[in-house]
Amino acid sequence: MISSSIERKEIRRFGTIAFLFFGILFVLGLWRQITFMKYIFLVLSLLGLAMLLFPSFLRPVYKGWLTISHSVGKIITIIFLSLAYYLVMTPAAWIKGCIGDRPIPILPDKERSSYWVPRSEPAQPKERFIKRY
Repeated sequence: MISSSIERKEIRRFGTIAFLFFGILFVLGLWRQITFMKYIFLVLSLLGLAMLLFPSFLRPVYKGWLTISHSVGKIITIIFLSLAYYLVMTPAAWIKGCIGDRPIPILPDKERSSYWVPRSEPAQPKERFIKRY
């Protein structure tokens, strides 16, 4: 979550990135002559410049920005993962089911006495589990 001890260095770094990013978008708005975009990005660019120059004064704005961005990030993550599941995984499973390929047997095999898989190597010593690599 959001740290309570936000350093001036973090706010300045964010201000630099915001100033450059929104400044470029402001220049693009000027070049493309899009009035609404021009004014929004000018305000955001000036906010980034203010965070660069006065980081202690704009700490609450930075905290608010982080809180809003975390919430938006959660929402976008849920949307994209849901789309990936329903538009990619579900049709792939339907196609695989129609073909008849089953990666895991659903019904037990009556002819098998056991599903135990025999090991080809001997049991491992305890030291191998402690230090794996």
